[in-house]
Amino acid sequence: MTLYQFNNLDEMEQLEAIWDNGVQVAEREDDVNRYKLYQIDAFYVEEEWHKEYKVRRAFRSFASTNAEMLEPYLDKINLGF
Repeated sequence: MTLYQFNNLDEMEQLEAIWDNGVQVAEREDDVNRYKLYQIDAFYVEEEWHKEYKVRRAFRSFASTNAEMLEPYLDKINLGF
């Protein structure tokens, strides 16, 4: 699956794609939200959840070369070394 294909799916199909093909690589949180980072093939999907209300607020998908989006997770990703 490509980033373009993922972005053209509706929300339910995106959830299925994450469930079937995604690998959770990191998690983080701030005062309000919890974030999970998934890798699907050559791109990433960030899932944002509101901690208090326990509702999904957003999906953000981006290319693996987007260092700005990956930066908050870099110290949490275990590369197995």
